[in-house]
Amino acid sequence: MKDKKIASQVGKDLAGNSQDSTSRLNNNDTKESTSRIKEPKQDEILIGIASKYCKLFHDDQDEAYAKIKIKNHIEVWNITSLGFKDWIARELWKQYKQGLNKSSFDSALTTLRGMAIYDGHIEQTYLRVAQLGDFIFIDLCNKKWQAIQVSSSGWVIVDESPVSFIRSKNMQPLRIPENNGNIHLLKKHLNIQDRDFPLVVGWLLMSMQAGRGAYPIMVLQGTAGCGKTTTSRMLRELVDPNKADLLSKPKTQDMRVIGVNNHVLAFDNLSGIHPNYSDALCKIATGDNQTIRVLYTTNDEMTLSIKKPILLNGIDEIAVRGDLISRSVKIELQKLKQSRTESSVWSDFIDDTPSILGALLDGLSVSLSRSDYIKIDKLLRMGDFCKWASAASSVYGWNKDQFMIAYRANISSSYVDSIEASTFASGVVQMFKNRLEFTGTPLELLKQVEDSFVSEKVKHSYKWVTTAKGVMSKLNRYQDALEVFGIKFNKTRDRTNRTILTITRDVGTYDKAIVSSQTNEEWSEEYNSA
Repeated sequence: MKDKKIASQVGKDLAGNSQDSTSRLNNNDTKESTSRIKEPKQDEILIGIASKYCKLFHDDQDEAYAKIKIKNHIEVWNITSLGFKDWIARELWKQYKQGLNKSSFDSALTTLRGMAIYDGHIEQTYLRVAQLGDFIFIDLCNKKWQAIQVSSSGWVIVDESPVSFIRSKNMQPLRIPENNGNIHLLKKHLNIQDRDFPLVVGWLLMSMQAGRGAYPIMVLQGTAGCGKTTTSRMLRELVDPNKADLLSKPKTQDMRVIGVNNHVLAFDNLSGIHPNYSDALCKIATGDNQTIRVLYTTNDEMTLSIKKPILLNGIDEIAVRGDLISRSVKIELQKLKQSRTESSVWSDFIDDTPSILGALLDGLSVSLSRSDYIKIDKLLRMGDFCKWASAASSVYGWNKDQFMIAYRANISSSYVDSIEASTFASGVVQMFKNRLEFTGTPLELLKQVEDSFVSEKVKHSYKWVTTAKGVMSKLNRYQDALEVFGIKFNKTRDRTNRTILTITRDVGTYDKAIVSSQTNEEWSEEYNSA
């Protein structure tokens, strides 16, 4: 009997323990389930933050971007950029007190990219300058994300840009422009001749638009101590301020990366340009499309379209090839007459920058309204540049022909300099000093040049041309420059399929070019009278 009572008690105890155990298991399951609901993975949190606070979109190359409302302005960031990463890391800590995990961020980016491409709208992004129809927009690049809106009726600063500007980490803000600016304040900061001033202003105006037409390449040359570097920095400060304002000569293959992250490509202290480098600069100024692999692990490609203003400086002759000369504005800087500290020079310039920038915007507005209606006789290769700069002449009190007089003389002078930099081209010019015509093969032309117009040292140089093909290559390269001297050539084939050259010289043009290569008085008088 006693044993039965003990057994009964043990059964009750076991049953009770079983119920307690079951209850504890149920409670643990509930806690784990609750924990899973309350603690989502970090990549899910990041996707939720971006979905709530960002407007995702993509461009025509399927690059994903986010528009983020921050305080009273909207910022635009590529979702792979450091700016987007910094913002979402801050929001994660602010809302969840979590540090950003790299693998979680990478996982979230993959999903956000898909959302931007398949669920977001398509929209183009711009760096510093955008031109849509009859409006130009310039990113001030300040903390408020304001922009300058330019139209044919004037310009105004807008708090929210209607176009999506993106920024690279080195971009700096423009100064706030002033109304009723004074372009002539720029003169006191540039040690250039008066006749070159319209060319500098024209280059600045062209660099502040993003419409059709190639950008002119600004080339600053002069001896040591003429302020080439400081002048380059000043010009860039007015258009596209940057922490890395001037770069050393990069490799040709690196030009693409520099072009993507800068509006103005500015290179300092160049000592000569290889033909391949010259070609790359011309392509970027005119507009270059390059297809690249997105990742080395895939076959996906994307096309980069790059068209940028370019600024170069150096002591040596930089623009010697005809295609580069025809796209360039070459300014010879004068030796500085007095020495000042760089900080003093820069401080004075910064004080005048708002007024100078305001005057440039006034000219930009007029060019926007008038450039299509400007008529120019014998338009040069950079036709859009000529019209754009000429259209603004009235704003600055210039005669309507004043820019073109200066520009034509500048191009002719550059061609003369390129002839002087080439022993072969110089030999041809000297050969035609006392003759009007030549007919013969390329090698016969080479022999006549060698016999009378170049030294023995030049003839035995490894760079000297030695073949008929080489002669034709030189003539083609310097064709525009030779025409400044009135020297023109024509190529035909005889019955034996030999190349026959016919070269002629125009007397008046040749004499005028010889004079202009020795003095600038003639066209300076024409410029001043205009």
